Amino acid sequence: MKIDPFPGELTTRMVDRQFTTKTGRQGCQRVRAIVLTAEQEAWFRRLFPEVENGRLMAASGMTHSTLHRLAREMHLVKSEKGLRGIKRRQAAAVKRLCERNGYYDSLRGRQPCEAARQATKKRWQEIREGLREHPFAIMKRRSPAKYRKYMQRKSEERRATIRRATRRMIYGLPRQTRLKCIVMCKYTKRQVAHRYNALKRGYIIMEDCSDAGGERYNIYYDDQTQRAPIFEQHLINDGFHLAPWSD
Repeated sequence: MKIDPFPGELTTRMVDRQFTTKTGRQGCQRVRAIVLTAEQEAWFRRLFPEVENGRLMAASGMTHSTLHRLAREMHLVKSEKGLRGIKRRQAAAVKRLCERNGYYDSLRGRQPCEAARQATKKRWQEIREGLREHPFAIMKRRSPAKYRKYMQRKSEERRATIRRATRRMIYGLPRQTRLKCIVMCKYTKRQVAHRYNALKRGYIIMEDCSDAGGERYNIYYDDQTQRAPIFEQHLINDGFHLAPWSD
């Protein structure tokens, strides 16, 4: 569905706006707001009932809050015919996106197409190189409240997963997660830092680090390990035992 271009450019002017506080106090405040011309208002009234808000904002340059404010002041709502058309166009767009990304094939047990894998790989490579903004950074900038709620929910889910995985290890059940932060014995902060740095250097550390397993303070190395005498001396001073890895 094609829409007519927005007539002219948006302009702002000082207007008087009535307000009511939570305590019931009423008043008038002079603020700078976007005011539409007669031609722009006619364009907005004609298209708002049947066109997606995103397309209206892209065509006119309005923000989300400005668009809803104008619609509220003009008493405009989406028509029933317009909602059906919007839902139909959105469903078609989602279908094209899923077909292009190989989502339907993944539901049928197939691997995503090579083009989808390359596009995903290119996208994350651009994010790592700083050419594209991370989705979480976009969410944090555009909607800080939504970002805080999302991070709070993910933190709660992660803590619940850690608790479940820890209980499974206590009772001797196989692990069902790939979390590397589940440790069955207490380490000092210095020892935790040494274990993490050892993993980054390629040292081998057993998952079962409990007293019963006997691997609590054992760290192994092989030909692929990036060994350093000073670092290994720090490990020994902190109570760890170094030994060559043998299959």
